[in-house]
Amino acid sequence: MSHARHKRRRPGRLRHLVLPVAGAGAAAGAAVGATMFSSAPAPTAAVASVSPVPSDVEALREEAASGTARGDNGAPAPLAGSGTPSPAPSPSVTAAPTPAPTATVPAPAATPAPTPTPTGFPPVDGCDAIIPGDDVGNGELGDEHLCGIGSGQQLRPDAAASFVALDAFYRAETGEGLIACVTDSYRSYEAQVDVADRKPGLAAEPGTSEHGWGLAVDIGCGANSFDGRLYAWLDDNAGDFGWDNPEWARPGGSTPEPWHWEFAPES
Repeated sequence: MSHARHKRRRPGRLRHLVLPVAGAGAAAGAAVGATMFSSAPAPTAAVASVSPVPSDVEALREEAASGTARGDNGAPAPLAGSGTPSPAPSPSVTAAPTPAPTATVPAPAATPAPTPTPTGFPPVDGCDAIIPGDDVGNGELGDEHLCGIGSGQQLRPDAAASFVALDAFYRAETGEGLIACVTDSYRSYEAQVDVADRKPGLAAEPGTSEHGWGLAVDIGCGANSFDGRLYAWLDDNAGDFGWDNPEWARPGGSTPEPWHWEFAPES
């Protein structure tokens, strides 16, 4: 990279003081002259003839040595704006200590959180089951897809959470438990075949029942009658928790079953 040269601008006016000096030999002499520098060409000045060497040379030397034009170290002081100034001392910089490397701690493996329930009810305590995907068939749900609700009954996680909440609400109002009244819940495909064989015309075709998805319960304790007190309570309150006695199971339906209640998931 080339550097442009900069000419130092001289002051408009500068005076040089020429000190008397002593020369060797007979022709040496001392002359004192003042030379003017300016931006305009200097006029031609008459040069005085060299005077004879003064008799008191030593006195002139002492006067010159003590003049203000000399520096403190005895060398001529640089003229204003000329000479090479001494570089300013660089500030001492103390390097910051390098911090010790922080040990990288591997993050613990994430524990799958229980599947949140679409209805907003808290998951069943101790159950981390997940809702089955499309690759799981009716009646083929495994333990990883089911939550126990008590009394040996199981439902898929969102239905289980909702029914446990419904049971808590029923207890708060009546002082009695609802889960203990459940007579059937999830049915495997084999269980559906068995029910269809024992109750022909009453059970759904195996592989099509909502029981096979873990989304249906059968309830006793008087709910097996449309005139029963428990049926009336469920009809008034179960819908707030996502449960319903479907149209085909209601009075006047194709197969009236007051005990059969299904959970309708939001997704």
